[in-house]
Amino acid sequence: MIRHLLGIAWHLGGMFVLPFVIGFLAALFFEVSEVAETMWVMLALAALVIAPAFLFQLLGVILKVSREARMLRASGRLDAETAIAALHRHVRIVTPRGWAVLVTGLSFVVCALAAQWASLSVLAVLSLLLFYATVGGTSFLSTFLVGAFEGGVKRRGSISREMVPAVILAGELAEERFTFRRVPVPPGFYLLVEDNLPARLGTTSRYAVGAGARRDELTVGGRLRVTPRGLYQLGPAEIYYQDMLGLTRISLASLAVAELKVLPRFRALDIREPPRSRQQSPDVLTRPHRFATEDHFRFREYASGDDTRRIHWKLSIRSGHLTLRQPETREVSTRTIVLALDAYLPAGRMLEDAVGVEEVLDRLVETFLSLAKELVHRGDKVTMVAVARRPEGGGLAIETLAASKGGHARWQDLGARAVWQGHHDLPELLEAVGPGVHGIVVSSRFQAPPPALGAGQEMTWIYLPPDEALGDKDPTLLQVLAGTQVNAASWLFRLPYLAGSDENALTAQLRTVSFHMARLAARARLRAVAKQNGARTIAALVARGDAVYRLEPGVGAHRLVGLSSGNSGRRTP
Repeated sequence: MIRHLLGIAWHLGGMFVLPFVIGFLAALFFEVSEVAETMWVMLALAALVIAPAFLFQLLGVILKVSREARMLRASGRLDAETAIAALHRHVRIVTPRGWAVLVTGLSFVVCALAAQWASLSVLAVLSLLLFYATVGGTSFLSTFLVGAFEGGVKRRGSISREMVPAVILAGELAEERFTFRRVPVPPGFYLLVEDNLPARLGTTSRYAVGAGARRDELTVGGRLRVTPRGLYQLGPAEIYYQDMLGLTRISLASLAVAELKVLPRFRALDIREPPRSRQQSPDVLTRPHRFATEDHFRFREYASGDDTRRIHWKLSIRSGHLTLRQPETREVSTRTIVLALDAYLPAGRMLEDAVGVEEVLDRLVETFLSLAKELVHRGDKVTMVAVARRPEGGGLAIETLAASKGGHARWQDLGARAVWQGHHDLPELLEAVGPGVHGIVVSSRFQAPPPALGAGQEMTWIYLPPDEALGDKDPTLLQVLAGTQVNAASWLFRLPYLAGSDENALTAQLRTVSFHMARLAARARLRAVAKQNGARTIAALVARGDAVYRLEPGVGAHRLVGLSSGNSGRRTP
């Protein structure tokens, strides 16, 4: 709210007082005796230009804010915060380019007084006249344009937004489209549509249409740069008029929403079994080996006291030592498994910093889905559990899904809606783990799980160490801003966007730099916690006596490397 109040004070009064303040300060430090005689005439002319612009803006703001306040009151959303936000939006009519023109004109005034250069003062006056004339004209017209836009859209026009296609796989192409039907665009203005999409999409929606929007139908669109896994609620987009010089803009409405669902992909799993002693039975992920007898077998080295009838003589000859054959008929029976996706981070700083580890959750989700596919293919009865956003756009909830053959689309839908969260820890997800049920947890926890979790039950952990997932080193700020390490050195000496783009403005660049600095700082904090607790968490999982696999993500396949087979499956002598 403080940011809105400061913005209102600056846009509504600051820019009209600024020329007089700059002129007064210049008079204190420079020789202005040659223009002192005409000072009152100059002040009168300045007031004659600036005062109408200020009055027009004040009148337009009062009318537009009153209209929006009535709409907010009718919908029950009118309070102090929404009213101040609406006032700030409507007084903010000067674009970064417009501020550049004002600052340039005031700079010319200071330089003309300092150098006593009359020709430069002419340029200063022309620059300021252009700025305030445009502001005054736009403020005057905005009073009527907003009403004309709302009336035109309600009577016969519309602005719609869609994603084509609306559901894709991670990495596939998606296009955003806006369709304008009989939208009024006055002469001398453009209709602009702008929306800052979620940071993961790496794209900013910005489209401009002219008088063509008054036709029956006009469609504009563009492709998203990247499409990582997730459910994205897009909009509402900011719609406004901008004059042809790009100095001012008139806020019209916030509308046009869309939804994009990016489904995670299935990855092949390379399961490397953990070492086991001769007393231990296979864990739930161990793949059986089928022979001609239609029984499943495992092999181990012969030990004193073993049944000699189980010696596999052919394999013993090839290996050079006695090898014992062990039937594993237990693995062909149907097992009941609860497969849980652990995306819990403690609420507070760690959860806020999760913006820096979205790709870690992507790998966990891919493993979560691929493991469900693997277990269902073996004939196991699998129940998938995860915390996800509600499909209708509500809050978070624990969702359970019975995994069955042919239901891959439902699994992917659940994976797309999974997010880092701090509401539901593992005990809530694993309430269904009871006698005869095996729990499998796919996790990248920064801390050890609760000590009483799954007491007396069979558990298997698929653990992605967060310090390994974050990589060895983050890119520098310059590399992030430039996109590649090759362009990092030249980023400071070139325009990051096309010449004339608003993104090249200093304020826009400062916002971009601040955004990336915050993300890199979040990753650095998480990296410090992961480095401190990563090895300790793995040791705690192994010490629980559960089967533990380390997840090693790859491009085409993910590898599960067994660290411990646990002791929950220990045979009784």
